[in-house]
Amino acid sequence: MSRLLTIPFLFLAACAAGSPNRTPAVEEAAREKTLRDEEAKRRDFKAVLIRLDQSIDSYVKALADQGEFRADQQQERLYRLVQETVLDLGPQIARKGDVKNLPMPKQGETLVRLQNLATDATNPEAQAIALTALGFSGQTDQMPLILQGAQLRDPFVVDHAVLGLAVLRAPNTPPGVLAAIAERPEHPLEGRVQAAWALYRIQTACEVGKMQPINDVWLRFLANRDTLPAGVLVSAARGLGFARDKTHAAALLPALKHPTPRVRMAAAVALGRMNAQEQWRELLELIGPAETVPNVRLAASKALAALAGGADHQYDVVAWRKTFERSGS
Repeated sequence: MSRLLTIPFLFLAACAAGSPNRTPAVEEAAREKTLRDEEAKRRDFKAVLIRLDQSIDSYVKALADQGEFRADQQQERLYRLVQETVLDLGPQIARKGDVKNLPMPKQGETLVRLQNLATDATNPEAQAIALTALGFSGQTDQMPLILQGAQLRDPFVVDHAVLGLAVLRAPNTPPGVLAAIAERPEHPLEGRVQAAWALYRIQTACEVGKMQPINDVWLRFLANRDTLPAGVLVSAARGLGFARDKTHAAALLPALKHPTPRVRMAAAVALGRMNAQEQWRELLELIGPAETVPNVRLAASKALAALAGGADHQYDVVAWRKTFERSGS
């Protein structure tokens, strides 16, 4: 029984104890009314939207701390919670016996209402929540509906639709829409970075042989690095690394010298994942005294270890050079 129902039931029990003349029929009628009232509150759609918005906000915060055990657990729990709400799969109010005429939700009712809201521009706030929430449905056929939201003019609504696409991770999502947002100078900075991150999330759901359209976006981003936010370049480097195609390694070399440490780190990790052994000299520069950021030096050292087949000389430039020169790389 939910905590929400505890107080009414305790109140009824107290009344029954203080009213010995109260008949079972009256008590049952009161109980049925309490159940109906509570169910009506639960099914109030405005309340549903508020709950969805709050849960999604918490999910995003947990996602930001991804990699921490507690945050990962919270992320999974919140994903399930939002999905159950969207699909009407959540637990129903517990009750004993057969309570007639109690309005219960039909499975799919919330999903249909969210779909209608997703195209209703009269209430941008509700539309934005709906576009994000549909991403938690797990149903990739919702992608076109969310995608249309990402092509609207209102950046607030667009960013919520982008988040929905990132959560849904439908492999057939056209990369051009998200790429256009990331490249749009007038779009808010955080939204541009999120669009690139969403595209990376979608790439992780694609088959290896079907990544080239997304790889083409990453290559364009890196070629135009001076016009794009650092956060967009981080996703581009990560995306090329995820594809593990070392024919794209040269496109990452300028990123190793980017003024933003996160970009240098992402490029180093990507070269390691690609097994781009020919680029060991460029990585070696990132563990020398010219690189002052410890995390960048660590990323470069791990990338060199990956290229050397597991050998680990940490920050010993001379030892790394000998290793690669002996191997003829």
